Amino acid sequence: MADNSPVKEWLKRFIRHGGRDSAKSKKEDGTVSSANSSQTNVLHPSKQAAPSTTAIPAIQRLTIDASASLSAAVPSTTSDTALHSSPNNTGAKAATEISQRASSDQVADIIEDLTTDCSLWDRAYDILKNEKDKSPNLIAVYEDILSRVLIRAQMKAPPAPNETEDVGEVTNQIPQYDAIARREKLKEITELGLKHMEDKKVSTTLLGHEIVLQDVVANVAGAVKWAEDYIKDAVKDLPYASIVMAGVSLVLPLLKNPTAVEAANQDGLTYVTSQMRYYVAMESLLLPEDMEPDLKADLTERLVDLFKLIIEFQAQSVIRFYRSRTKNFFRGAINYDGWDEKLQDVKNSDAALILKFETAMSGSSLQALRKLDREAEASRRALDSLVIKMQEHIEVSRDQLGVLQKIDQHITDPQTQTCLKDLRTTDPRHDKKRIEETKGGLLADLYRWVLYNDDFQRWRDDGQSPLLWIKGDPGKGKTMLLCGIINELEKSITDTKTLSFFFCQATDARINSATAVLRGLIYLLINRQPSLISHVREKYDPAGKQVFEDANAWVALSEIFTSILDDPILQSTYLIIDALDECTTDLSLLLDLVVQKSPAYSRVKWIVSSRNWPSIEKDLYTATQKGRLCLELNEKSVSAAVTTYVQFKVDWLGERNRYNNDTRDAVQRYLSLNANGTFLWVALVCQELANIPGWKVQKKLTAFPPGLDAFYRRMMDQICISDDAELCKSILAVVSVVYRPITLEELASFVDIPDGVSSDYEALAEIIGLCGSFLTLRERTISFVHQSAQDYLVEQASTEIFPNGRTEEQQRIVLRSIEAMDKALQRDVYNLLHPGCSINKVEHPDPDPLAPIRYACVYWVDHLCKIKSSHDEVGLYDNGTIDVFLRKHFLHWLEALSLIKGISDGVLAIAKLIDLLTKISSESQLFRLVQDAHRFILSSRNVIENTPLQAYSSALLFSPVHSLTRELFQDEEPDWITTKPAMEADWGACIQTLYGHSGTVWSVAFSHNGTQVVSGSVDNTVKIWDTGSGACFKTLEGHSGTVLSVAFSHDGTQVVSGSDDNTVKIWDTGSGACFKTLEGHSDTVWSVAFSHDGTQVVSGSVDKTVKIWDTGSGACFKTLEGHSDMVWSVAFSHDGTQVVSGSDDKTVKIWDAGSGACLKTLEGHSGRVRSVAFSHDGTQVVSGSDDKTVKIWDAGSGACLKTLEGHSDTVWSVAFSHDGTQVVSGSVDKTVKIWDAGSGACLKTLEGHSDIVWSVAFSHDGTQVVSGSDDKTVKIWDAGSGACLKTLEGHSGTVRSVAFSHDGTQVVSGSDDKTVKIWDTGSGACLKTLEGHSGRVWSVAFSHDGTQVISGSDDKTVKIWDAGSGACLKTLEGHSDRVWSVAFSHDGTQVVSGSDDKTVKIWDAGSGACLKTLEGHSDIVWSVAFSHDGTQVVSGSDNKTVKIWDAGSGACLKTLEGHSGTVWSVAFSHDGTQVVSGSDDKTVKIWDTGSGACLKTLNIDRIVYNVVFDTTSSYILTDTGTTLWDISSNSNTALVATALEEPQHHGYGLNADQAWITWNGQNVLWLPLEYRPSCSAIASNTIIIGCPSGRVLTINFSFNKSPLNCSS
Repeated sequence: MADNSPVKEWLKRFIRHGGRDSAKSKKEDGTVSSANSSQTNVLHPSKQAAPSTTAIPAIQRLTIDASASLSAAVPSTTSDTALHSSPNNTGAKAATEISQRASSDQVADIIEDLTTDCSLWDRAYDILKNEKDKSPNLIAVYEDILSRVLIRAQMKAPPAPNETEDVGEVTNQIPQYDAIARREKLKEITELGLKHMEDKKVSTTLLGHEIVLQDVVANVAGAVKWAEDYIKDAVKDLPYASIVMAGVSLVLPLLKNPTAVEAANQDGLTYVTSQMRYYVAMESLLLPEDMEPDLKADLTERLVDLFKLIIEFQAQSVIRFYRSRTKNFFRGAINYDGWDEKLQDVKNSDAALILKFETAMSGSSLQALRKLDREAEASRRALDSLVIKMQEHIEVSRDQLGVLQKIDQHITDPQTQTCLKDLRTTDPRHDKKRIEETKGGLLADLYRWVLYNDDFQRWRDDGQSPLLWIKGDPGKGKTMLLCGIINELEKSITDTKTLSFFFCQATDARINSATAVLRGLIYLLINRQPSLISHVREKYDPAGKQVFEDANAWVALSEIFTSILDDPILQSTYLIIDALDECTTDLSLLLDLVVQKSPAYSRVKWIVSSRNWPSIEKDLYTATQKGRLCLELNEKSVSAAVTTYVQFKVDWLGERNRYNNDTRDAVQRYLSLNANGTFLWVALVCQELANIPGWKVQKKLTAFPPGLDAFYRRMMDQICISDDAELCKSILAVVSVVYRPITLEELASFVDIPDGVSSDYEALAEIIGLCGSFLTLRERTISFVHQSAQDYLVEQASTEIFPNGRTEEQQRIVLRSIEAMDKALQRDVYNLLHPGCSINKVEHPDPDPLAPIRYACVYWVDHLCKIKSSHDEVGLYDNGTIDVFLRKHFLHWLEALSLIKGISDGVLAIAKLIDLLTKISSESQLFRLVQDAHRFILSSRNVIENTPLQAYSSALLFSPVHSLTRELFQDEEPDWITTKPAMEADWGACIQTLYGHSGTVWSVAFSHNGTQVVSGSVDNTVKIWDTGSGACFKTLEGHSGTVLSVAFSHDGTQVVSGSDDNTVKIWDTGSGACFKTLEGHSDTVWSVAFSHDGTQVVSGSVDKTVKIWDTGSGACFKTLEGHSDMVWSVAFSHDGTQVVSGSDDKTVKIWDAGSGACLKTLEGHSGRVRSVAFSHDGTQVVSGSDDKTVKIWDAGSGACLKTLEGHSDTVWSVAFSHDGTQVVSGSVDKTVKIWDAGSGACLKTLEGHSDIVWSVAFSHDGTQVVSGSDDKTVKIWDAGSGACLKTLEGHSGTVRSVAFSHDGTQVVSGSDDKTVKIWDTGSGACLKTLEGHSGRVWSVAFSHDGTQVISGSDDKTVKIWDAGSGACLKTLEGHSDRVWSVAFSHDGTQVVSGSDDKTVKIWDAGSGACLKTLEGHSDIVWSVAFSHDGTQVVSGSDNKTVKIWDAGSGACLKTLEGHSGTVWSVAFSHDGTQVVSGSDDKTVKIWDTGSGACLKTLNIDRIVYNVVFDTTSSYILTDTGTTLWDISSNSNTALVATALEEPQHHGYGLNADQAWITWNGQNVLWLPLEYRPSCSAIASNTIIIGCPSGRVLTINFSFNKSPLNCSS
């Protein structure tokens, strides 16, 4: 080895003198060179760039308890325990090799002699420490952190300071003037950091509990080994390395969870740390003793600068990491920005330094340095590898801690509390306690036998047996057995196990449905694992309580339940459901869920119980082949348990009734001999014995026959001979046939309760007690004590309780229902008074007048339909009981149904009544009345369901004039409306409108049997509707984009949907589950369809292809290519052998579905082909196109057979009727047309949608058509009535503008149909139609005297008309683009107009000459108006400004700025001192015309298209209503009003979404969608509504009557 003594001696001398050679330390000018070099930037001398580390996304920082190590400032997480030990682990191996090779002989010798000397590192450290221009000083902050670590170590406190302690002052523990002592102290801190790395746990305290993750750091053996090999050896061999390594050792463990810090910061720390051996060795290798002095001095300063950069970077990293713990990533005194730049500074400075040194270094030194560089590179790769490896293994622990932190937020959130309250229908723990108490308590000896049962133990211990079905006959103790199992499982529950259970009970409506079961299970799971609430909140937050209760509740709850089971935080879990046979609603859905989920989760075990029902056995057969426990097969164990139960009950009876020994023995002997293994029999007998004196018991014992049936027989016999026999039998009869348990109040409607008792709860309870042990009473609800009791009465005691047969009982219930409803029903039964009162704001009064008739309101028709003989007994004929009831109370009944949330039941009831009358009396007046009632409820169900009292307002007013219902209840129509909107004479073809989608409905289809409709929408959902009730009973969620196409399978069990998320989904219509997602298209899927046999699906896409899929496997087995542009529509032929497609390339193609070959290309359309369909027999194809036509083609020859013309815009959808005789089409022109496929004649045009019709389809029987529209609704139409309905006079296109005459007697309207119409406001009649424009009419107005009308149009002209004769007096030409706004001057001599050409023009109304063109707006002029004196004009523009002009000179006097959106409307006050403007920004502003100041800004909450002052300037009239303007408030100030004020609504108006007419801002009259305004005008007591359909509605209101008293 070469002798390096001279070098060592020189270096020691150099360092002792602060880095200066004793002989050559000064520059020529005598000054000491500055330690602050201008050099920046750093890299090792290698020409290769450092390998980039993987950028790891940031995660939310989790707060760790003080017991966590400082190294876990962000929680540590698990890693691969085999990381270090693996023979292939090159990272760990490299780290070890570096440690072994790092101290070359040359370097080791030099370092050994430097252990007591100062170093350039010390010098760099001191320079940074003494910098005065930074406050606070970096090194001071760095030492503060290190001092805290030392102090806490001395106190034996946990190494991570908490937030409070982090704020306090501490004494600096780092020696300040002794470099050697400082190194030792820093070395001590380094060792502390390494020790903390080896801690075995990280803990956090949440919800008052310490959560500990064991062996977190122990699992990152690679990281710990790397630290030992690299940092320990570095500090041992290179003592001054502790200057940097002290802090690094504290934060290096953070690399186990690198996502806690920025990737750039992490990369820098990894790089610089890996380079430390290399950097430390630089000092000895780069400055040999024989170096030329000036060069050595220069290079020394450069080296110090590099060391400063390195120390600064590492110190800032340590501070940054440490502060992230307590400062929540806020930037503090230290600048943490620019990590990439800081790292580059180090690298660049490193590279520049080495280039400078290379010429002066000896070959051996250069070789040693390059060797260290290579080793640093290997070390860095090792550390990078560890980081990446560890990241791959941290997810579970990180997620666990992440969820734990969120629990505290969730569980204390008020919204969570509300969510849990709404989720809860019952607390199963309370049900369990009630059941145990009812049965006299739970004895361990009654169930302990099951714990040793082979079937139970196999379920408990065998991972292959996830489901255990306990089955047995009634009374065998299944429920108590499960109570015992629950108790035993609860004893074994640990933090890692969860238990949830539910008890079904057929006689309790709260707990007898599948949805109730899921709600109960989820409720308990959340109680045990609060973090699971997030899965519920995901569904609950957007929808509220309805998500648990509406028609889609099962779908939502099953999805919540599944997501909970998927959650990894849910560890070993037991789910128990008792009495499946008592789940009376949707049992099949519950069984399907159990069968599907039980084998899917190895950590979840299920127990279910039920009677020995074959139907349940069939469903559970596969899932329970290895897990059945039959009580009848365990007779010995069950009998022993019953014997124990007998002993317990006899002891209880003996104490209660003071039995002597003989009596006690006799009772025990009798019960034991006759129980036959049935707990229920023992319980019922003991219940009877409890009321018999002890001295009578032995004589009475034999009266209790063995077996349940015999016992029930005895109870029935006792009832029959009692004094209250008739009352009891009457009660039992009613309770036996009703569809749900009824309340005491409801019972009084069906049974003759003794006088004075009906309101006496105790007396009523006593009466129920007279019915033997058949019934039980809980919270005023009557139910059977056990399902077997009801079974016995109906099957074996029917002659006693139904002496004249069950039909008579049904008749009696119908008549008593009608009688009870007749007494209770009336208008506004809850005294709500307000016609717009929402059902969500209704509070039930106490006493509730509907309480006795709730059952009757919902079920009276069901009982009527159960009558098997003549219906004359119940008055089902003209002028009979039911006829009279409907004529008197139909609307009252609908109101009541709304109040009890039963409108859907009412719709179905009327439909059932129609079916019944069709069979027995289809020619009767009653039949016609019920038919009309059905149309009435279908058309208005949405508004009545949500606003009960609108049954008397909107529902009546928007019904046809000759509706029987409207005629019957005309006296109920609101008397505060004097002129009612003109309606059609009779019901139209639209049967019902389905509301529910929140966006455009793109696609609709009928199920084959016509009972359901499916729709797809821009709201990303698919909805399935019941065509009978109009209720939405499934909402299918899963697409991430608009649902553009939907279809049913032929058997109705599946739905397919296509979306702009590029996928096709197949759904189960029963459960609502998506069981296949078909991926393969590279762009939007526009169309989907099933093959007739349901085995295939075809889809068409923007990607120009058609794909055919297998519905079983989801595989795509054919891609049909040939279209040159996007495919809009596809369909299978009925036999599935062919596919038809329509495309943007204007062609229709017919394909062979088997080979994929194109058989025919049909050409003829001149525009895109939007829709195609086969006829049922496959011989014809129909297509709809952008060219506004429908074409019928011969599928064999490809010839065009018919071109159907009539639509005025694109045809979006076409379909054949099943018999092929008709075609239906939907168009952008908002209409649906039905055509004769043979002749091509248009048979019917169905109008009612207010926007584009995107989709149409026939029902299978051809009697109905369904359509989906841009107006967000689905409509069902009668396709076969053939009635030619009188079309009310109106425009044939959307109404764009309406205006009153000054005296209010007339209204003028302008429309897309290019006409202007004048209407009488009193009668609503059309007086004149003014024709002459060649484009849409956008603006109309009357002259002040009402003799003339002015209009502005798309045709760029302004026309002046004679209002009396309708003649066109003048056509004003001059604008170069469409005219948006027109107005007369007050004296009628001038006209002003605003245009798309950005100008305002003033015209002479007499000559038609253009007097002035006002230029200045930079965009469209939407609105213009004259001042009352005609001297000024105001204009509003798309450029968000209002301008005031001098009408004489044309000069712009003022530009009013302040609106943040388009200004749609402007007007002067009567005196000209103010201007009002309405804008796209949903505000109205009032301006001072003199100063231009904004006086007030009113928040209108909707875009204001029309605004004017009234004649007094006290009110502002808008297209939504009248607003009070307090002229005195600040009209004399020059204040610019920027604060929004809420308007004071006055009189009648429209609400923000224009769905309601309001009075003083409160909703009073609901507007059906087709009558909502495209434009409107409102005067004090009149509202004019222009509709998209072209209708103009006039509604006049009474001055003298308030709408807020609906009963008046």
